[in-house]
Amino acid sequence: MNRWTCDAGSQPPDRALTCSIESEYPVAVIHLCGRLDPDGVTDLQACVRDCLAAEPDAIVLDVADLSVAADECVTVFAILSCQTMTWPGSTLVFACASPALVAALRREGTDIASYPSVDAARDRVGTDGPRYRLREALPASPVAAPVARQLLGRACRSWSVQELLEPAELVTTELVANAVQHAGSRVMLTVSLRQGDLQISVGDDSRALPHQRVSMPSDEHGRGLLMVDALSKDWGMTCVGDGKVVWAKVAATHA
Repeated sequence: MNRWTCDAGSQPPDRALTCSIESEYPVAVIHLCGRLDPDGVTDLQACVRDCLAAEPDAIVLDVADLSVAADECVTVFAILSCQTMTWPGSTLVFACASPALVAALRREGTDIASYPSVDAARDRVGTDGPRYRLREALPASPVAAPVARQLLGRACRSWSVQELLEPAELVTTELVANAVQHAGSRVMLTVSLRQGDLQISVGDDSRALPHQRVSMPSDEHGRGLLMVDALSKDWGMTCVGDGKVVWAKVAATHA
């Protein structure tokens, strides 16, 4: 069994993992302290998912006071790095990672950058985020979808990506209407432009995930997620905190 820490001469106490979030946007910082074992892996994953609700540009994991109980626990960092890059596109980096931890991840085929301090990591990754972003809370009422389309249109014109507006409006309407109908809570709309893709995210306070189903030709409803799938480069959903986010990426090829 391996036990990796940042400073081999000063190992942290062998206690249960604690995760504390210092900031959420534009760079989320999570301080990890204690022992990362299988139980701690679950807590770490939940903490990172909670940070994703704000859709940060990057996530800094401060592992200065972290010990890793077993080799298999290392893979959680590779999984999280892949998940955060898929949505919302956040870069995952370490602060104060030991060379042994970085090397172990590389043996797993994952290269996560490490910086000597939280400040150094924040300064470096804070310059790599999306150039364009809007975030707006919408009421849980029928006016939410029209307001969302209006905000989206204004953003696309301002960002000079009008060619994405038509498919993006359809996707946004379905995601917002679904949140209002099924969650019945305030809706958080986030739109960002990342590497040529228009990313649309709709968050609500319900953890009930929508289901894509096959509709009959006579059905008047139920085609929402089928249309989202057809119009999007990629889409998915993630539970965050006490709710969820359903997201989609619209690329120029769908215009």
